[in-house]
Amino acid sequence: MTAIAPDGQASDAVADGASRRHFVHVYAVIRVKVAVDARDHHSAMKTADDLLFANGLAVRLVPAAQTVLEAEYAEEVTGYLVDEAGDDEFVRSRSYGPDHEPEGDGA
Repeated sequence: MTAIAPDGQASDAVADGASRRHFVHVYAVIRVKVAVDARDHHSAMKTADDLLFANGLAVRLVPAAQTVLEAEYAEEVTGYLVDEAGDDEFVRSRSYGPDHEPEGDGA
């Protein structure tokens, strides 16, 4: 039962103060590093997207605690970091937004 508290906020607290089971969906971001061969950063991101999303997520999230009932990908990309193999000093590394557009001032 949902009640309205004196401050106007909805409250679903149980009157007797007893605990109830809650299912909380935590939308956590995961980082997936993908090795691809591409001619430039843009095609590298596109290839990585294709590998990850074309046939469902290519990574399985396995709950490791009894209280975690399920884990699945939230289908949201918040950004990219593209590193080039052999660039051990990360001179050619670049951050991109979810739209594949460069972030920061290194355009």
